[in-house]
Amino acid sequence: MTGKLLLLPVIILLLLVAQAPAQTLPTPDPGFSAYLRAYAGIDENQTGGHYADLPQDSIKTQNPTVALFKSMFVPGLGQIGNRNYIKAGVIIALETTLIGTYIHYYNKTRDREDAFLAAEGSTQARLFEEYQDARDQRNRFGWYTGVLIFLSMFDAYVDAHLAQFPRQQENVTINVTPTPTEYVHINFGYSF
Repeated sequence: MTGKLLLLPVIILLLLVAQAPAQTLPTPDPGFSAYLRAYAGIDENQTGGHYADLPQDSIKTQNPTVALFKSMFVPGLGQIGNRNYIKAGVIIALETTLIGTYIHYYNKTRDREDAFLAAEGSTQARLFEEYQDARDQRNRFGWYTGVLIFLSMFDAYVDAHLAQFPRQQENVTINVTPTPTEYVHINFGYSF
């Protein structure tokens, strides 16, 4: 009965977080280029434009704190809110696998403890070792699960903050040039 009462605030919090409105981004301000033209004498046509003038991403973003709590309570929900669907799928798969493994070892630990307490004589030493092994595995997967949940929470938090930054086109370049010594020089470039 107390387990159900403890679960009720979590469900209410999830419902409130799911109903939180998305934030819209303000329109971009072309002020940086105007400042440079007026005060520094630099024309953006001469320099090729400025990163600060790139338009902000027009998608609706979620509040970073909401993303953090969504990811804390439901695996991958914060990443889904940030529209990172592949990352959300990976996190959902990893968290559910780790939680399932933790539950398996939790049940195994409880069964080994019951068998140890019921045993008599020379089998107690063997059953105690089995109990310790199961307990160690349970604790290990509990830590793995906690660390993954922590990482996914703050990944969703940071992605929600960075969603308002302008997105620059990712360019991959390959340059093939001959050299005077009959070799070919290949340059790979990736600008991010």
